[in-house]
Amino acid sequence: MKNFALIILLSVLIASCREGNQKAISVEKKVAETSQIQASDTTQQEGQNLFKQYCISCHLTVPDSSKKDKMLAPPIVRVVQHYKGTYSDKKDFVKAVVNWANQPNQKAVLMPGAARKFGLMPPMPIGNDNLKKIANYMFDADFGLFGNMNHKATGKLQLNDGKKWTLEKNDVDQVHQAISLLRNTNIKDVTDYQQTGKKVFSAARKILLNKKYEGKTLQQVQVFFHQIEDDMHHLMSVKTRAEGEKYRKMVLKKMMKFDSYFSSKE
Repeated sequence: MKNFALIILLSVLIASCREGNQKAISVEKKVAETSQIQASDTTQQEGQNLFKQYCISCHLTVPDSSKKDKMLAPPIVRVVQHYKGTYSDKKDFVKAVVNWANQPNQKAVLMPGAARKFGLMPPMPIGNDNLKKIANYMFDADFGLFGNMNHKATGKLQLNDGKKWTLEKNDVDQVHQAISLLRNTNIKDVTDYQQTGKKVFSAARKILLNKKYEGKTLQQVQVFFHQIEDDMHHLMSVKTRAEGEKYRKMVLKKMMKFDSYFSSKE
């Protein structure tokens, strides 16, 4: 009987120890999770403060037609839409924003229409740590995501008194090369879809940034590529072959209209 009682006592003690350890682990886990949340909140607050200090003076949070003539840069909601459309992964998004802020250049432009209108922004030499906090805040913040990137450009797509708009031969050739890539139905890998999207966007960007195009010609170029803009960015960042095939077909269908409105100079 004594041995039996001792066994029971030991069992109770062991169970109590296990329960105590589990409670301690649970408490530690909750403390760790709370600390992470608090750290995240602190970082976001720092990012928001830095954003207000360095970005808000040029970038409105959302489009405002009453301030159209006073705008110095595209609204931040549009910037976030373009970058998220191209870099859906947060790490890639942050890296791209930091690289751009450190060294804005035409080869990295994701918003050629805005770059043509406002020019390239100056570099922001405020340190990578601060830029990362701003980029993290931009990715996580809810700016309302104002509408779709396929917003209507000024005017509508039309011919030039019944004739096609003339562009530089090299620009037209690049568009034709992009269309040839889009016609490729044997793409096997997700990265191939992404690279195709990047090459199509590169052709569009080159035309949109070409300062030889002005007035109505530029307006028609902008109208044409704005209607494809959202789909191009999605094609550049697809995660599956099915998604890639979907956007390949969508971009191709719209790009096929190019020769109906534009031709190269003889």
